[in-house]
Amino acid sequence: MRLVQYTDNTRQLPERVAVLDGETLIDLTSTPNAPTSLFEIYYANGGDQGGLVQACENLIPDGERRALGDLLTNTTDRKRPHLRSSVTPPAGASDQLRVWLAGVTHEDSAKLREIEAKQSTGVDVNVYDQKYREASEGGIPELFAKSDSAGILAHGEAVSRPDSTLRLVPETELVTVYGLRRDGTIDRIGYTGGNDYTDNGIEAQNPLNLPQAKNWSGGCASLGPILVTDDEFDDAEVEVSCSVIRNGASVSSKTGFTGQKHLNMPDGLFHLEKSLFERIPLPPRHLQVLYWGTPIVFSDADLEAGLLDGDVVAMTFANIGNLENPVADWSPPPQLSRLKS
Repeated sequence: MRLVQYTDNTRQLPERVAVLDGETLIDLTSTPNAPTSLFEIYYANGGDQGGLVQACENLIPDGERRALGDLLTNTTDRKRPHLRSSVTPPAGASDQLRVWLAGVTHEDSAKLREIEAKQSTGVDVNVYDQKYREASEGGIPELFAKSDSAGILAHGEAVSRPDSTLRLVPETELVTVYGLRRDGTIDRIGYTGGNDYTDNGIEAQNPLNLPQAKNWSGGCASLGPILVTDDEFDDAEVEVSCSVIRNGASVSSKTGFTGQKHLNMPDGLFHLEKSLFERIPLPPRHLQVLYWGTPIVFSDADLEAGLLDGDVVAMTFANIGNLENPVADWSPPPQLSRLKS
């Protein structure tokens, strides 16, 4: 099953959730229960008991059917129906969507990060290679969080590039989504695409800069375009691509493979899941997204200055779709005047 969250400003309830059936959109928000999100289908319509697929199937017979149109490709016209992030928290409760990510899970990424750190510092930093080998032997993987889930962008929304950025890069990643069933067990709901934007410039200077390299206001990651339920998605090997468009032309483009076959740890995805949920259990009525780490990295030779204001990052995920975000300058509000000595 393929689900999509979208906005239609012509409707009384603009925020909507639907099932895709070929070129037909089955609008689940038009049913009597009127769920407006994946979260509501899962936690208010029985998904946490019978599973997401069954919850959707219970709603589908009453759903309004309409042509899909350009919903999946519209990135600019907000007057027409346009995508929301494939997973969102309830309004006013961003803490009910947790966003965690894994790093150095793919060999190419681990090698290049080690090289970049050495180039930046002039010494053999070694932590990336060490962490890759440690996880490969069944040890602790690198896991970290995005602090504000409300800032996770949808297809077409602009990622922010803070004034202090040294070198912003995209990271193309497969993402899994989880809920907590009423019996207290974790439920792997489905899969979507994601972009974990990173200030690689400050991370290369010192790996302890990772929290700042991953978190800033205005949008520092994206999800989409759709969610494919666990029963329909083959996660063994997934081809992904990323292109950086500047002034209408591609300045750098790469293709790679992610999926269970390409994770470096003995138990694959379960090793990441176990490492996360054994230490930080998922609370009731929360959703969790987990980015798997990227198989695609852009070195200085590929994209010397990183992403610039006005660039567009265009990603593809096999059997999920396309995820596109422009890059926009972001300046912090003037809050520091009273703190200056």
